[in-house]
Order: sequence, then structure tokens, then C-alpha cells
Amino acid sequence: MEFRYDHVHFLTRDVRAMADFFENVFDLECISYEEDFKGAPYAIYKLGEGDLRIRGYRPGDEPDAVAPELTHGLDHLGVAVDDVAASVARLVERGAEVDMAPVPAGVGGRMIAFIKGPENIRVEICERPRASGEND
Repeated sequence: MEFRYDHVHFLTRDVRAMADFFENVFDLECISYEEDFKGAPYAIYKLGEGDLRIRGYRPGDEPDAVAPELTHGLDHLGVAVDDVAASVARLVERGAEVDMAPVPAGVGGRMIAFIKGPENIRVEICERPRASGEND
């Protein structure tokens, strides 16, 4: 059995603000938007080989009681890039707010940075260390 990335799903108070963030800052393509999908707005964006899904609260939904400042307790979404510093600079030009500037502090020596989005979501920008002898 092989597992592959399919999607990340955010529940949010403001679907339009969250969708605008990923569309405008990360330049993701919206592949579906429904104003009323089973009682709430729902957007799907293409992200690599999978999707990023954003849904509003439906009647009766409540934020996570353990971590109410996070979007339903999600810690962060990680995206891979070839150059963290250059990517963060580009994201800032597009209106992103840096939560943590690039540092070589990730697992296995990764260069990482964090971008802050609507409702305090965090997007980690990750650059894996190059293998010994690997060229540009």
C-alpha cells in the first residue's frame, strides 16, 4: 500500500479572506469554488500533486477548544521550495507577513521560514539541504 499527498483542509470563519491569501500571495490556482457546499462556502486550490481545501463553518461547527487561536488546531502547512530566502522575498512582495525569517533550523538541516496568514495560519517554507556534491 502506497500513501500519497492528497489535500490539506482548512476550516475558517472567512473563506474569502483565506482563499484570497493563497491566491494572491502564493499564486495558487482556484480549481473550484462553491458559495454553498452543504451549508458553507468551499474553495479548492491546486497545490503540487494535491489540493488545498478551504471551507467555512457550517451551522453547529465550533473552533477547536484546545487551540482556538489556530484554525481548528492545525499547526502549519509546509511547502517545499528550492530557495527559501528568494521565495520569502517574493512572497513579501506579494503581501505576505513573515512570522519567522529564514533560518537553518529545520529537521535535518533544512532552511525554513514561516509566513502568517488569515486567522493566524502558518505556512512553513522549506528548503531541503542539498546532497554532497549536488550542483546548482
